[in-house]
Amino acid sequence: MLGIKDIRRLVTRWQASRDASLALDALLQIPAEDAPLVERNQWVIELLYWLRSKDKKGINNDSLSHPEHVRLKGLLQLLEQKPDAKLAIAKLLRSVLRDNDALSLLCDTGVVSKPTFWSEMFERIRQRFIAAPPNQPELSVLFSLGFVGSKDADWVYTLDQQTLLNLQALFHYQEEPQGQYRIYQDIADAIHILISYVEAAGLSYSVRTRIREASGQGSAFYLLRDLAKDLLSDASRIASPSFNSTLAELKAVIDRCYIACDDVYAHLDENGVAVDTVFQVETMRLRLARIELLLNTWMYRDQAQNYSHLSADLILTVQGRRSVRRLAEQSLALLSRKVVERSAETGEHYIADTRRTYLAMFKKSLGGGAVIGGTVYLKFLIASLGMVRFFENLFLALNYATSFLIIQFASFTLATKQPAMTAPALAQLLDDVDQDPGLERFVDRTIALVRSQTASILGNVLMVVPVAIVIQVAIILLIQKPSISDTKAMSVLATVSPFSGIWIYAAFTGLLLWLSSLIAGLVDNWFVLHRIQDVIRYNRRLGIVFGSFRAERWALWWKENVAVVAANVSLAFLLIYGPTFLGFLGIGMEIRHVTLSAGAFAAASIALGWKVFAMGAFWLGILGIFLIGFINVIVSFWFAFQMALRSRDLPALDRKRLYTAVWKRVKTQPRSLFIPSK
Repeated sequence: MLGIKDIRRLVTRWQASRDASLALDALLQIPAEDAPLVERNQWVIELLYWLRSKDKKGINNDSLSHPEHVRLKGLLQLLEQKPDAKLAIAKLLRSVLRDNDALSLLCDTGVVSKPTFWSEMFERIRQRFIAAPPNQPELSVLFSLGFVGSKDADWVYTLDQQTLLNLQALFHYQEEPQGQYRIYQDIADAIHILISYVEAAGLSYSVRTRIREASGQGSAFYLLRDLAKDLLSDASRIASPSFNSTLAELKAVIDRCYIACDDVYAHLDENGVAVDTVFQVETMRLRLARIELLLNTWMYRDQAQNYSHLSADLILTVQGRRSVRRLAEQSLALLSRKVVERSAETGEHYIADTRRTYLAMFKKSLGGGAVIGGTVYLKFLIASLGMVRFFENLFLALNYATSFLIIQFASFTLATKQPAMTAPALAQLLDDVDQDPGLERFVDRTIALVRSQTASILGNVLMVVPVAIVIQVAIILLIQKPSISDTKAMSVLATVSPFSGIWIYAAFTGLLLWLSSLIAGLVDNWFVLHRIQDVIRYNRRLGIVFGSFRAERWALWWKENVAVVAANVSLAFLLIYGPTFLGFLGIGMEIRHVTLSAGAFAAASIALGWKVFAMGAFWLGILGIFLIGFINVIVSFWFAFQMALRSRDLPALDRKRLYTAVWKRVKTQPRSLFIPSK
């Protein structure tokens, strides 16, 4: 049986095995060129690990920009003194290139292999956890198993000319003419295959109907194949005028293909984003870039540097092929921007810049608090009916959804819903923060945003508490007892105590608030993408029943309010079914929403009577309410702001400068956080 020391030793060895490599003398035990392919592939993999390895002699010390260069040059010098080993390695390398399919590397590596976004996503997840075996006869597999270092692409790209020439000489060392491996033919075949992929995607319905130029034989995608065939048919024509003319025409057609891709993006941005179409266009752009790189290598074959640049690009794409995050960023960036812009459009209405708008915001939040006061008692009533869990959750969700929609269409506000909408509006100002006026506008907007949240939370709480008290007193007068028992009331007080886990629960609620805004953006995008407004407007049966005028008004109403309805309904169901779903997974999670919690707290306090003021749970609960509000706002705002940053391609933004400017304003004008200046 394994002991603690044995387990520790195994764990240590497992961690060390990540970067372990063979010693040079073991590496010089070279397999024969007719050895099984798996042995030859494994030797190449071990060679690449040895080039990255670290030892105590300092050959890989940090003072060198690329220690791999030192090791490679040392190996080449050693082989000059060992001609037998040099010949064995040369034969081995030639056999590895000959017996592994190069097209899988040149065509498919770094370019998605699945037809849709989700199938490619699942494929990348599988590859992340289940690596391909080294006996698979594909160069792409060899690259993925050998080039696993974060700096591999960099050191390969920066190999000097002399080292590249020495590598080329090693590869061709004592090579027989009849057995020569010609990579140029593989490159030409790869270009033809990539062009066939691009042509199929460019002439597909989802792309063809979204570009401005003519489709069919007049399309740039249609012209690619014949031009490439003419260009690559005879390498001896490379210096001829006809070759240069065809090359210029091919490059012009490729540029037209890029413009067509931009047309698709512009169409999607205006008419709704389809993830699969974005995925298709992004894949097409990657293939066009690969065609240009391969074409450059094929034409200037005497320039050894081109091969290192091609190899470095392939290494980067091999490593990117394992990245699920990169795929999501590439395919969902446009959708994120569309969602953020929609949220920003809505969020502008929730930022109070002047005293007049501040007072209006406060009044609207009072209305929202009044509605939530009734929502709290309906929640108590539904919970007291003893229904089965399915129907209880359904009615609770409908209660929330109805209340949120009433608040929305009565032009009231619910404070915690605001941050997810206002953060994207704030992010729109980030484009100009590199200049002082732009930075000043950002700080002004940030302070106004904080002030608006403060006013809304204060208004919600100040109204929901008296409404809950009045309703509870009315119930006591009518039925001579509170709506909830003392035991239930004490449990309600405990749920808002700072020592009851409200930190996690309030943060989880903030996450759900952000998710509801995300769902709203996605639904709005779906509505526009599929032209649902026109579907409603021109529906034959709706026109017969209600008339064309009412059908048109109904369609316009949905266009303007579909995101609002989606946000409120989704939030209601998330608040109920979010904890339920996590409960199935064994994760105990609860909801702590500041306005709902404040209403329940007030109702429970009145149910307990005057003795509640002598209870520590009561005073802790008051503190807990404000903590819940603070955490709700901060978490939902943080998620929304991070998404806004990514959608605007600002991950490297100097946030320290922004935080310093905001903090300076807070220190010099703290009153502005609560009341607008005149």
